[in-house]
Order: sequence, then structure tokens, then C-alpha cells
Amino acid sequence: MLVILLSLSLFVGHPGPVFSEEPPRVAEPLRATWVWDVRLLLYPKEQSALLKFCQSHRIGTLYLFAYNLTPPMDQTYREFNRQAHQAGLTVYALGGDPRWGQPRYHPVPLAWVESIRQFNRQASKQERFDGIHTDVEVYLLSKSWDEHPEVLLGGYLDLHAKIADILKSDLEPISLGVDVPFWFDDDTAWRILWHGTIKPPSHHILDIAESITVLAYRNAAEGSDGTIQLVSLEMDYADRIGKKVFIGQETQKDLFPPYVTFGGTSCAVMEREIRKVFKAVGRRPSFGGFAIHHYESYQRLCGE
Repeated sequence: MLVILLSLSLFVGHPGPVFSEEPPRVAEPLRATWVWDVRLLLYPKEQSALLKFCQSHRIGTLYLFAYNLTPPMDQTYREFNRQAHQAGLTVYALGGDPRWGQPRYHPVPLAWVESIRQFNRQASKQERFDGIHTDVEVYLLSKSWDEHPEVLLGGYLDLHAKIADILKSDLEPISLGVDVPFWFDDDTAWRILWHGTIKPPSHHILDIAESITVLAYRNAAEGSDGTIQLVSLEMDYADRIGKKVFIGQETQKDLFPPYVTFGGTSCAVMEREIRKVFKAVGRRPSFGGFAIHHYESYQRLCGE
């Protein structure tokens, strides 16, 4: 595997039909949210609250943490997936660890992928996961990232290529979605030579997966550092290759700097900014919707 990081220095008749100035309004797609604390699946009241919240806030997809599928949790997931599908939800098995980008750790996530495949083979159609969603933030390995980012990025891309190949080999392949930071394609210094092509890591991932969720964590839609600007390059590339981009927004409180989250503001403020983003990008072919991180903090911000 050859991996190279590039520095910034590289590279007249009858009148036609009359149209109104305002195009017809397009409804915002259903949203997604991450569910990390799966202990709530053990309590019917908590499960019911989650499904009710999804219904009242137009959430159509759950990224549901699903690392442990051994008994008795396997049955818990089957029962929840059945209820979620009956409620019209799509459920992705969520997993991730920064170390998964290191080649020596690849057997761990690949074993996890195999556990999802085995789970789906043993479950009824209504009980299965609809896809796999990874959150592998290799840049959180600060020392390794500072010293050898090219190794982590190469391993990160190799891992997702392996996962995609495995999923495509199934008779009923399931979708792969990947979390990516917005800055993977903002700085040309992070462009990487992988499989003979130089691209930003997020563009390589778009070549591999069906969708990405860009962690564009800003509490303002507009401006040079607003959400719209932060997702522009990912959407440009996804438009060209026919892939989907979900726009991630944060709702946890007490994060630093404060502008990375709507936590500490209000649900009305978040909805106002999301409407601005949707007005700007909602008609683009690659727009898949919004993904709100995460269920518990989202519920605290916007719950009744």
C-alpha cells in the first residue's frame, strides 16, 4: 500500500410557459440520529419514548450502537428492530473505535461486521439491521495522528474497503454509511494517494460507501465557517458520483468551543438554522437529510 499526504503546494417566438419566481416547496427528508446508550432497549418505557420521539421529530433512521450481539442482547435487538420497522424506521448497526484505523486492529471491526451478518442471517426480515454505520475517528489517536497520519488514513480507507467488499458479497447486501469530519476535504494537505488516485479521504470514502454523514458541527448555517460551507465539497463530489450526504449537527451541552453545538441554545434556534441549510442544499441530488447527534441530548433539547 502506497500512501502519500500532499502539502498545500501540490496540486424570438411564442412566449414560453410562465413560471413562478418561487420554486415549489420540497419537504425535508426524514432525519437520522445516533443512539449510543442501548441500555434503553432493556426497558419498554424507554423504547416507547424513543419511538415516539422519532415519530414526532421526523426521524426515519437510527444509527443504533450494536457492538454486542451475544445472547441475550441478540434477542433484545431483534425485538427492537421489529418494533422500529413497524414504526417505519430504518436501523443501522453502529460501531466504531479510533483504533480501528490501525491495520493491526482490523480483525476487530471485521469480526464485528461478521457478527452483524450472522445476526441478519438468523433473524427474520423485520428483525434485521438495514445497514452498517461506522464512526472511526482516527484523528482522536493524538500521538499516532501527529506522528503518522498517513498510516492511520491508509488503514482507515483499507478497513472500509474491506467492509464494503464483505457486505457486497452477500446475496442480500446491506448499506454502508460512514461518519467523516468536515475538514477531511477542506485542507489540501490531507489529500491522500490511495489505490492509485489522489483525493481527500472523504471522497475516497464516498467511492466506497453508499453514504457519508459529515460531522459539520456548527450552530450557524451561514458564513465562511457555517454548516453550508463546511459540507459544500463533500456534496459537490457526491453529486457527481451519485452518493448521499447526511449533514451532522450536534446537540450536546457544555462542548468547547460553544459554536460546535446547539446544546445550550434551544430547539427553535436549531430548527431555524437547519431550515437555512435545507433551503441552500435541499435540492441537491446528494442531499440525504440531517443527522442529529445524539438521541439523548436531542431529546433533552427538543423533547416535550
